[in-house]
Amino acid sequence: MKRAAALFIAASILVCAITASVVAQILTIGDPAPPLSVAEWVRGRPVDLAKDVEKRFHVVEFWATWCPPCKESIPLLTQYQKRYGKDVVIIGVSQPDLRGNTPSAIRRFVEEQGPKMEYTVAIDTGRTTETYMGSGAAVGIPHAFVIGKEGKIVWQGSPLDPALDDVLAQLVAGTYDVQAAKTQEKVAKRMGELNMMAQLGQWQAVWDGLISILKIDPANQNAIEALVSISGEGLNDPQALCTWVDSHVAGNGSNVKAMQRLAKALLSISDLRRRCPDLALKAAKAAYAASPNPDALTIAAYARANYEIGKLDRAIDLQEDAVAGARDEDREEIRDVLEQGMYMACVDPASAQANRVTAIAGFGRLVDRSRRRKNMPHVGAERSSSEFCRPSDHALCRLHWALR
Repeated sequence: MKRAAALFIAASILVCAITASVVAQILTIGDPAPPLSVAEWVRGRPVDLAKDVEKRFHVVEFWATWCPPCKESIPLLTQYQKRYGKDVVIIGVSQPDLRGNTPSAIRRFVEEQGPKMEYTVAIDTGRTTETYMGSGAAVGIPHAFVIGKEGKIVWQGSPLDPALDDVLAQLVAGTYDVQAAKTQEKVAKRMGELNMMAQLGQWQAVWDGLISILKIDPANQNAIEALVSISGEGLNDPQALCTWVDSHVAGNGSNVKAMQRLAKALLSISDLRRRCPDLALKAAKAAYAASPNPDALTIAAYARANYEIGKLDRAIDLQEDAVAGARDEDREEIRDVLEQGMYMACVDPASAQANRVTAIAGFGRLVDRSRRRKNMPHVGAERSSSEFCRPSDHALCRLHWALR
């Protein structure tokens, strides 16, 4: 149970960090951005949102001199200001307080930062913090609000979140989807609530909540991975997972991201008793079929799913396609899975024992690559060779299984 809770928390750690701010937040995506009430402009030109909002996108970030994460965000914000300079104005707003964040301390801090803090900085009257962040003290800093050219909030969260860079890039390119962002904001809040339930061991409520999230956002990676995790170690109902997977594939088969992420999650289950190999194949095949130009990792996942049900020839063909289309940084690992211990080892069982470790490490790195930004547990080094194949009707694969 404790491990299931830890896995669930790991799956939602980034979302929970954002959610802590969202829960106590007055402003949400779509709300009009209040005017800035500034006591002193410490660096940069004064900004009047009413006059400037239609010309540029604005980032209003709240910080303090005593806040370590705020200090970490400074070089990132400077980088973003340089990158999007003509299209984006970044404003760091600091409210004087009794913790040493006095006006003189703010001025001194900004001066000491020099070129490291190359964006607009303002000392708040207190009104800006209150209207953006809320009157309560529960909302943490640093916290940033992105304001669109219509004068409304289009994103909010920690400036340390890599998503901020993506948001700014999409806004400048004209491809940002505000409705999708509102959905993510709603999902982030719900994930925070489910995380609390998981810590209390309320697994059925967590299960139901994750399924409700995936009805709103079928490709939510945190929810998919958490659902797969707790089905065996929290809820302890493997059949419930298979039933849900069948339904999710049936309803969202044309959603490439949803199918990609579902296939990867299912193919990463270490407990053979909980695997749904036919459904993993169904998800992987749906992702492959729905992609106009499948990337190498999508093809590799489809190959792995075919391998698990004993379709070795098809797995080898697909994996060769994945090698041919892989990026330089992925090609060696994808080739290792093909040639040095998994698929070709089934064809040449004499090489299976010698090359098994290389294959395990290779597939583990491939799966880990897609999980690193989510702070998920490592899946490669901890797994034995027996977890990479299951009995099937394919004679050669059965032989490989016998050699484990």
